[in-house]
Amino acid sequence: MENSIMQITIAAFLIIGLVVFLIVRKKGANVEPDYRLFFILGITWLPLGISTDNTAFLAMGAIFMITGLANRDKWKEQAKWSELSPEKKRTKLIIVIGLTVFLLLGIGAYILSN
Repeated sequence: MENSIMQITIAAFLIIGLVVFLIVRKKGANVEPDYRLFFILGITWLPLGISTDNTAFLAMGAIFMITGLANRDKWKEQAKWSELSPEKKRTKLIIVIGLTVFLLLGIGAYILSN
């Protein structure tokens, strides 16, 4: 049962990633990476990798953190919520709701597997 839940989760992430990739590609926007976000991911994943003894999280955390620090001069200032356009507000809300649903599904899958 655990393998099927993991396979379904991986498939869902791949489908969502593909959809997001296609949407961004369709818009034709040439978006520069947010190196500040890379740094934040790095400082989040690095301790997670250390505490869980997971080499993948440790390595990715180190890579993200080094990439973010190496490009510190390119960090973008984050716009405040009141400064965002209605479209960007809606997009951020969809992302937050989607991540919350995935978190709850992950917790539920963990509880059911134990």
